[in-house]
Amino acid sequence: MFLRFLPIFVFLLASLAYSTLADDDPCRGSPYPCEVLKPWVSSPRQRSLELLPGDNVTLRCDVEQHLGRNAAGAIWMAWYKDNTTASVRLGRFIYSEKNAPNFTTSYTLSNVRRHDSGTFICQAKSTGNLRKGNSTGVHVMVAEPQLETPNITADTRDPDSIDLGANVTLRCETLAYPHALFNWTKDGRDVSTNHSRATDHMIITGFSQSDEGLYACVAWNVMGEKRSHQLLLKAKPPDGGLPDNMIIAIAVGAFAGVFVVVGIPVVVYIYRRRRQFKHCRLESESDEEADTSDLVDDISKLYSSKPYDSCVLCSRADEPWAKSNIVDELEKTKQKVYLPRRDDTGGDSVFQYLSIGVAKSKNVIVVHSPSATSDKWFEKGYQTAIAENLDENLPKVIPVLRNGFKRNNLPIELKNIVPLDGDEPQFFEKLQRS
Repeated sequence: MFLRFLPIFVFLLASLAYSTLADDDPCRGSPYPCEVLKPWVSSPRQRSLELLPGDNVTLRCDVEQHLGRNAAGAIWMAWYKDNTTASVRLGRFIYSEKNAPNFTTSYTLSNVRRHDSGTFICQAKSTGNLRKGNSTGVHVMVAEPQLETPNITADTRDPDSIDLGANVTLRCETLAYPHALFNWTKDGRDVSTNHSRATDHMIITGFSQSDEGLYACVAWNVMGEKRSHQLLLKAKPPDGGLPDNMIIAIAVGAFAGVFVVVGIPVVVYIYRRRRQFKHCRLESESDEEADTSDLVDDISKLYSSKPYDSCVLCSRADEPWAKSNIVDELEKTKQKVYLPRRDDTGGDSVFQYLSIGVAKSKNVIVVHSPSATSDKWFEKGYQTAIAENLDENLPKVIPVLRNGFKRNNLPIELKNIVPLDGDEPQFFEKLQRS
């Protein structure tokens, strides 16, 4: 009985083995070029997005295939969402034309909610090679905004007794969404650092007595700003050393003595030498002046490339508000501001002036309001001066929202930039800090 069904059993095993080999190598026996497509997500450029409930975003995926002389492949593309439990395809596969060298697909997330969080992956394959290629994907996080009071700490055991010359790292710890930006203060005044504002720490190199003081950090995002408690940093006095006031008195006395003994004769000698050679000009002095002149010219050329401190882009309806609340206030602080309609000299296109104004400005302030969305001049100007040059080394872009304009209506290029509220009383103070 068993021998009767043995040939059937052997045939089934052979068929299964062949199908397994075919799945492992889909190029086996294919007349087309064996190319595994490699799609990539072209928008957004960052691989992690922090969105708020109600935001909208469009994901775009591109792919190319290199066609051989006898190739006849169409491109299949689809989006998948990977979460902690499963991979779910979003909609059906879409198909390109036959022999298409490239293809694009997009997926839009509208009015997002927390359940939309996850990793969105683009998948593509060709009829010339059914092996699937996946993109790197985009991780999307959707959560309610929050900002807790930050806590400042130092990486030293005793902040009241820091060794002179030691390196001290201050950290600002907070729970925030979207990610917070940070400012630092010492004795109530802002402290400039070499770090990005997105960095939650500050390093004091070679701690000295001039670094002593009360330090605090300020964390801020779309929820506003919150300030930490103050942390006192104080240098450790040398072992067996004298009190600070006595050390200062001795140092002042020593300096006065050295000046009387050494300084006065030196001053007299210099005065006599200057009178002796008042009308003489050495060749070496002329060379030094020429070198100094060349250095000044180089510095002037460097700064002449950015003659404006800020450029203000706004709609025609917002221009009176922008001029009185931004342009006039900045110019009171001796800053040079470029306002397109005011500063255009004529002779070229409006958009050319906008591009030049942006390129020659250190900061670009963009005023968004409901009236700006219907202003075609503002829309074209924004696209010309900002959107088409995002890949270049542009100045800092500062969005300003007013008249109820919502952050989720900003262009996708500005989604991850924290905007300023132009209607709040502290607007100009925050603008100066930015």
